[in-house]
Amino acid sequence: MTHPAVPLPTDIPPSRWLQKENLAAVLSWLVFAYIQQSGAMHIYGNWHPLSLLCAASLLLFIGLFFYCQSCEENSTPTVALLLMWAAMTTTAVLVPNGFSAGLGVLWVCLLPWFMPARWLYLMIAPALLPVLVMQSLNGLQLGEGLMVLVCGTFQFFAMYAMSKAREEKLAREALAKTHQALLAAQSQLAIQAADAERLRIARDLHDSLGHHLTALVIQLQVAGYQSSQLVADDSAPDAPQQALTGQINHCHDLAKQLLQEIRHTVSQLREPALPQLALQLKALAQNVPQLQLELQIPPGLPTDPLSTALLFRVSQEAVTNSVRHSGATQAQLQVWTHQQQLFFRYRDNGTLAHWPLHEGNGLTGMRERIEQAGGKLLLSNEQQQLQIDIELPAEIA
Repeated sequence: MTHPAVPLPTDIPPSRWLQKENLAAVLSWLVFAYIQQSGAMHIYGNWHPLSLLCAASLLLFIGLFFYCQSCEENSTPTVALLLMWAAMTTTAVLVPNGFSAGLGVLWVCLLPWFMPARWLYLMIAPALLPVLVMQSLNGLQLGEGLMVLVCGTFQFFAMYAMSKAREEKLAREALAKTHQALLAAQSQLAIQAADAERLRIARDLHDSLGHHLTALVIQLQVAGYQSSQLVADDSAPDAPQQALTGQINHCHDLAKQLLQEIRHTVSQLREPALPQLALQLKALAQNVPQLQLELQIPPGLPTDPLSTALLFRVSQEAVTNSVRHSGATQAQLQVWTHQQQLFFRYRDNGTLAHWPLHEGNGLTGMRERIEQAGGKLLLSNEQQQLQIDIELPAEIA
């Protein structure tokens, strides 16, 4: 099988909300935007610059809303969040009696993904501040105050709900990692148990059958020697006696051959079984039913335990990224050797949101492991799909 030269991506930003939740956010924004824009057009006129500014602020708000969703949790989009607040404030200033506080509900929904919990609920104040200030300047009425209070309640509820959603997401990820670690430990224990059983069988063969065969070989050797002496002492040995001697010698040869084979088998049983990457990956694939993993790994590859362990960890991280980040349903994994080098390729059918990718902790750790082993890691963008290529020495020292 020929494989082209490998150019090489990294972590794909998480899609945090379900599609139906994004749909609900868009519908809410459409309602709030309609109220604000209608108020601006009523106050200033349809094509007045301030009406156009209100429309631009509303569009900027929803655009940044989706941009923030595509950001990594460990890279807070501070500028984007501030611009969203500025856009919301602009609409509140232009249309004081509108419903810009409703936009604050969407704004606070994003904050649990990026802010520490201890500061989270304090952000309701800046979400309501523009509306409170503008309505206070125009003379705050009881009805308007109650409306702001209701919006603040909705903001609190939205923030609480998204905080719980984030906690559940983190808990699921931690549970998935723990489950994978348990599966790896279970596989390792099974290998150790098999090695222990092999060692026990080897000892039993050596201690019981091996000793008995050794004794049989010695006895047959003695019988053969005695029979040969009788034939030598007899001046005219008959044919049956010669045949008996030949048969004893033949049995002696068979017993020696059987003893050698048992010793060889015992030596093989004493050697621990090498881990097999294909079997480990099949077990990993069973734990991720939503991803169909196609394996193209020739028997016996990799040839050393260190390469097997390294490529398994890399595969584990790649499968996790495919499921969590790119929404892939199929993936292909290939391993082959060429000119004393071991090659690994992983590719899924997911979609890359950005290129070049920002390397998160998972891919950074993957690269460090590969380079410490004297290999190379290349990430590439093939038709907006993630491809990981690795080159390692055939055997890691």
